[in-house]
Amino acid sequence: MKKVFLAALLVVSVLPCLSHAAPASATAQIYHFDFKPLHGDTFSYEIQSGAHDEAFKKAADACFNHFKAGRHISMDEGQDIIDICVNPRKY
Repeated sequence: MKKVFLAALLVVSVLPCLSHAAPASATAQIYHFDFKPLHGDTFSYEIQSGAHDEAFKKAADACFNHFKAGRHISMDEGQDIIDICVNPRKY
């Protein structure tokens, strides 16, 4: 469980480096993210934020919490959830 948490923390902390940085004077806009596992329900998350990377970090965290659902999970399941949450789907 500790390894899953550390992996999730690492993924969330690396995301700003991978996303596009918005200027500090950017106006807040609404970002919509859809996360879909191979089987099961789609998790949609919408947030108003001034920067895409900030919105994405919050969406990825909400996604992980949604699919983990407060239960203890195996390392493999945790990695699968992380993979889903760092790759939102576009329809």
